[in-house]
Amino acid sequence: MRSAPAIGVEYRPSGALAACIAVLIALAVLAVALSGLALWQVTILAISALCYGAGSLWRHRRPRVRALVWRSDGGVSITLTDRAGNAREVLGDLRDARVFGPLIVLHLRWPPRGRASLWLLPDNLDDGTRRRLRVRLNVDGARPASVNADNI
Repeated sequence: MRSAPAIGVEYRPSGALAACIAVLIALAVLAVALSGLALWQVTILAISALCYGAGSLWRHRRPRVRALVWRSDGGVSITLTDRAGNAREVLGDLRDARVFGPLIVLHLRWPPRGRASLWLLPDNLDDGTRRRLRVRLNVDGARPASVNADNI
């Protein structure tokens, strides 16, 4: 039996997901504003929601993982960047994967305690790579351990 070919992904953040995060921030602030709490409580909660949302958006727009290669032996080579923009490659593990319609979520781990979740939507992954990745997730029963690919 032939082994599965390696699949390389250059990860770039999804603009659609960033827009969804921004809408959720606005809805959270609106919910707090319409809650009927005292003005000082509304102010504190609205600022907290804005800060938390801005942090989430900032982390989404500056991902630590820049690229990955899911090798034919099942291992994953992950290219990471630090805050200064320096890249380094580590060997990691694809721990889990989920497929929800057009969304593919990959959960990665690397030594000593690094981990990341990559959200792959149609606007940040080309169709050919998406197709190969979904087929490999569906075919490879042992790796990753818990693939939910019922709707492939």
